[in-house]
Amino acid sequence: MLPLRAIFEALDAKVNYNQTLKTVTAYKDGTTITLKLMSRSATINNETVLLDVPAQSVKGRTMVPVRFVSEALGQQVGWNNSAKIVTIKSGFGSGGSGGSDNGSDPGPVTYVTARDVGNYGDGRDLQISFSKSSNESRVEQYRVMVVKAANASSFNLAAAQKVGSANYTSLSPSGSDPSLTLSASARDVDGAAIREDQSYVAYVLVIGKGNSANTLSNPSPAFTLTNTVSVAAPTNVKVSDVSDYGDGRDLSVTFTRAQNESNIANYRVFVVKTKDASSFTVSTANNLSSSYYTLVSKTGSGSTLTGQLSSSTRDTSGDLIKNGVSYTVFVLSVSNSTGYANKLSSGSSAITLSQGSIIAPVITKVEDWNDYGDGRDLRVSFNRISDETRISSYRIFVVKASDYANFSLAKANQVSSVNYTQVNKTGSNITSYALSSNARDVDGATIRNGVSYRVFVMAVGTGAYAGNNTLSSASAAITLTNGSTVDMVSNVTVEDVSDYGDGRDLKVTFTRAANETYISNYRILVVKTSDANNFTLAKANNVGSANYTTVSKNGYTLSTVLKSGARDVDGATIRNGVSYRVFVLSVASNGYNLSNALSSYSSPITLSPNTIDAVSNIKVSDVNDYGDGRDMQVSFSRASNETYISQYRIMVVKSSNVGSFNLSKANALSSDRYTSVSKGSSTLTATLNASAKDVDGDRIKNNVAYRVFVLSVANNGGNNVLSTYSNLITLSDNSAVSAVNGLYAQLNGTKSGTYRDIDFGFNKLANESNVVEYRILVVPASKAGNYKLTDANKVNDPERFTSVNPSGKNVKQTLAHSKDVDGNEINKDTSYQIFVLTVAKNGANALSAASNAVKPTVGPDNISVAPVTRLNAVAEGNSIKVDFEQPDNRNYIRSYKVLVISEDQTLNLDAAIALKNNGVNVPADNGTLSTVVSQDIYHNPIAAGKYRVYILSEPDGTNAKGYALSNSITVEVPVVQSEPEDEGQGAEPKDTDSSSL
Repeated sequence: MLPLRAIFEALDAKVNYNQTLKTVTAYKDGTTITLKLMSRSATINNETVLLDVPAQSVKGRTMVPVRFVSEALGQQVGWNNSAKIVTIKSGFGSGGSGGSDNGSDPGPVTYVTARDVGNYGDGRDLQISFSKSSNESRVEQYRVMVVKAANASSFNLAAAQKVGSANYTSLSPSGSDPSLTLSASARDVDGAAIREDQSYVAYVLVIGKGNSANTLSNPSPAFTLTNTVSVAAPTNVKVSDVSDYGDGRDLSVTFTRAQNESNIANYRVFVVKTKDASSFTVSTANNLSSSYYTLVSKTGSGSTLTGQLSSSTRDTSGDLIKNGVSYTVFVLSVSNSTGYANKLSSGSSAITLSQGSIIAPVITKVEDWNDYGDGRDLRVSFNRISDETRISSYRIFVVKASDYANFSLAKANQVSSVNYTQVNKTGSNITSYALSSNARDVDGATIRNGVSYRVFVMAVGTGAYAGNNTLSSASAAITLTNGSTVDMVSNVTVEDVSDYGDGRDLKVTFTRAANETYISNYRILVVKTSDANNFTLAKANNVGSANYTTVSKNGYTLSTVLKSGARDVDGATIRNGVSYRVFVLSVASNGYNLSNALSSYSSPITLSPNTIDAVSNIKVSDVNDYGDGRDMQVSFSRASNETYISQYRIMVVKSSNVGSFNLSKANALSSDRYTSVSKGSSTLTATLNASAKDVDGDRIKNNVAYRVFVLSVANNGGNNVLSTYSNLITLSDNSAVSAVNGLYAQLNGTKSGTYRDIDFGFNKLANESNVVEYRILVVPASKAGNYKLTDANKVNDPERFTSVNPSGKNVKQTLAHSKDVDGNEINKDTSYQIFVLTVAKNGANALSAASNAVKPTVGPDNISVAPVTRLNAVAEGNSIKVDFEQPDNRNYIRSYKVLVISEDQTLNLDAAIALKNNGVNVPADNGTLSTVVSQDIYHNPIAAGKYRVYILSEPDGTNAKGYALSNSITVEVPVVQSEPEDEGQGAEPKDTDSSSL
């Protein structure tokens, strides 16, 4: 930053400062620069550019960014960090006409290519390669610039020299052809983050040393970054202002669900301030917490989903949604599989919420319909606003594409009536509205062929809303043309995909013509690069059928691998070592009196044998305890170049056989002896399946030492490559043990008043492979409430616990030792509760919850019956069917009480006894018992909702007096759908409105 007047006068520029507007304006050699204090944007000859730092007032002096000002006025700026000196040299930006110290300027780079090399969804996916300058000794630096393909036609040397340093990537000369991968923060020349699904071209600006001229390359072929392993993105994201709460409830979002939702879990709606929309990427979306998006389920019928936001909805910066702020909405498809990345939609049209606002119309299509050469050729379609009572009409504005970025609502309001087209309300969306022959653009020029336009539509307020006009977003660009030729294809790209040494190695992809109505087919024409500049439409039309490849139209992007006998246009077979470019000819159908159309040529390609790389950093982990392939997880770093790789194969080899396993054996394996992994992110991870086998055909299992190889599988005709082997791994069972459940204690009727009176039982663990034993611990009831795992682990005297070995069966037996955990004799005067300690082979032990209390006695007063442990309940209409098996020890049980309560309630034993008469009585019997319950214990009818079901075991009152309560299970009763009336035989037919037939 330097003082305003000092820098402008040093550059021999005239300068004005408007105190009221706080605006600085400088003039020099036909260039006008305008800066506003504290604004990040400035203009150069009325074209808006972004600044790295705004002009600002410091201690009463106006400071301006020296690099921006100097370079905009044709100077070169240098900075000596150690000396803290800024140097400015004249002659910068001469565009090829300036002098040089040795009389020679650096030449422009001769080619620029771009490749999609990743799946991050930002600049890291983009690799740019280009030739070095022919006179690199005169090159100060190269600047790589990424331009939206739609803007490429207006991007030139002058525009390139105005791009701010934040919006290009620079690198120094190295003596060889450079190649670099951009960073995650890389931006295009407009300042927008590099993203997927946006068509770009790349340029390289060569900055000359000293007074040497700068030069700009030709653009690279157009490219669009895509994530090849992502889920599909939603489309047609639209937003509407539907209420006047002044918060997120005013904003309704609709979108078309992804075509394939098999790998999609749900969608997330993000509201982004429009000023931040250009930098909002899938990476940004993935990193936001749930506080900053609205979740939309993929359930429901129809292709369109709606997200209604709430009053607490926030935008992606954390601010509550509110009036007066311009927003753009994105929708993220969220993957339900680790093999697929999330996918972000395109942004919606911008919307600004306001109280009682008029919603802006939405342009759906602009088309070139005729060949009059005037406004009659242009047809516009747009969606009407939802409430047309607030408006009188619509106005269609046609704006030159070069000026559309500066066209605003304020400018639209000032356009003369002769320079727009008025459209009356119809109550419906406007479809294919044709302009008149004398229609004009907003500058007053008649609409004509060969000019790139964009279209806006205004809704004109009326009555109480007079003056509250709203303006749509701009349409897609359209250039009217004479229809004497069919449309040409675009984005012709070529790839070397195999290693046959003939046409089968060459894959050609292109975007179909915009209008295929009059096209019969396409012809792929392979031309030697040395002849490409002289290859014309006339020559293309004269190529014999043996020397081109015919491709049928299919309505989509076309991709074709040529055949083994494919020839170039000279009749020579396609082979390695020859540089080619590819053209595509759109062939007109007979009867339309139209001419064929020839595309631009592709980037050059020279076929060669394609070698592939091995993967690296193979790591194998034991991640589960199934005792099969599901326990084995393999991760590895992908090959450095995956262009010619079709997939990877994970191969598990017994450690004893590693020395004899080689590429030949790997290639010969049948598909049931390896696991396939698709190409994807830089590190790939796969957990094998239950049926996975090693290379010998044996199931993967515990206690066998293995190593893992990964085979890189080449595309057709290529040679596979085998990796080195992984670390050694032997799978073992390390599953954590858990506490048992279903634990109960009861008196068995022995009536000795000792430990022999107490029986216990519990359910075995589902997986006992890591269990040494179960220890049955008898704890005085007065201490049971504070008894913990640490206490249980300290009981090591075998006389103080009963040991039970795992047997694969549920446990029911009598205590085997007479002492409690404190070493005291179990006696009739003390009440006890039982715990079960699960002792693990590996890892931590686990302690159960306490059982019910029991007290040895010589009478029936404290003898408790056993609880039910096997219980099932299902909904049947507005009832619940309950069935259960009686406990193995059913001594002294008279009957059972089935107790049903709502899910938000619980019962303990005392409450269950108090309410037992409100339950359904089921007499004790042999076998499985069953009943149907139609009301809960409070006599409420069973209705839709969730309930808990308990079984109370009732003693006979003679031999035992203690009740026992089962654990509860939960059952959900659905809404009962009413049956439709039967209109079959014997039913009276319903009335039918004949007008609907």
